[in-house]
Amino acid sequence: MPIQGFRRFRKHQFGKQTSFSSNTSATRVLPWRGPIEVNPAREDPDVDIGSLDPILAPFNGPLEVTSSLEIPAFAADDAPYFWTALVKTNSGPTGATAKTWTWQAASLTADDFDYFTDQWGDDVTNDWINAGSGVGDSGELTFDEGLGVFTGSIDMVYARAQLGAGPTGGLVVDSTPNWLYGADTEFYLDSTPGAIGTTKLTDDIHGFTFRITNNLDKKRFANGSNTRFQLAGYGRGPREIEVEIVRAKTTASIAERATLDDEPVPTRYFEARTTSPEIITGSTPYSQSIRCPLRLISATDNEIDNNDVITFTYRGFYDATLLYALRVVVVNTLASL
Repeated sequence: MPIQGFRRFRKHQFGKQTSFSSNTSATRVLPWRGPIEVNPAREDPDVDIGSLDPILAPFNGPLEVTSSLEIPAFAADDAPYFWTALVKTNSGPTGATAKTWTWQAASLTADDFDYFTDQWGDDVTNDWINAGSGVGDSGELTFDEGLGVFTGSIDMVYARAQLGAGPTGGLVVDSTPNWLYGADTEFYLDSTPGAIGTTKLTDDIHGFTFRITNNLDKKRFANGSNTRFQLAGYGRGPREIEVEIVRAKTTASIAERATLDDEPVPTRYFEARTTSPEIITGSTPYSQSIRCPLRLISATDNEIDNNDVITFTYRGFYDATLLYALRVVVVNTLASL
């Protein structure tokens, strides 16, 4: 019999919960990577007890359950888990065969969360960790000058963890995912909200990074021994949206750099539109659109091989005409979370 605990048998299985308080069965294997970390914050008492070494048992502190998940390749049918965990609750897609998922983040009110159970483990099924009520605290998507598949990461935080819980059986990963590529992505940068998605940057973009930091407020309440150190809920903090684009030296990029010291700071209306060559049905392809209003923060000189490039960093804001700071639309075949 081989030694148990094979690294290659590790997997994450996600399921969308119906309430904050209860874990659920998993429904999908996500091709993401990284352990679930359970930290009871144990601490030895700092007391005078006449000993060089600890004698008293440690006490527990606030339970921290987290996972920093790496996304080596980003697939269209996995995207709703990423965006729902990071942005807001999603009641489901529209459409019969091609499913359209939409996330439009509220700024003047606080969007509800969707909570996920994350089951993680390997071939030793009595040593899995079932983490409950997970949400995304921060995340990123990116591609470089090779224009390959989007890669990314998401930092999950959970309210609780069941150690030694078994996984939901019978789930296998999608073996034929529809990857989203930098090569299939078009970029648009406009100066007015009504024109968003119309002025395309051509022969210009070498690389792209999109980041969200939610700065979640983790709430704990003294409710007796049933929940003890578990989280009781989340509050939304100041959301930070950042877009970084690596641009060739073109007439447009040089003109954009010249606005860096303008006052007042110019506003920009941005879209990254990825359209896969893979067709779902009829003429509808897999796709993803990220739209947000932005303000330029920095423009730095870098290089790719033998050419100089300019890396532009923008920060998102709430625009009263668009009525959002972020809107993401994904078209895929996933019917539900």
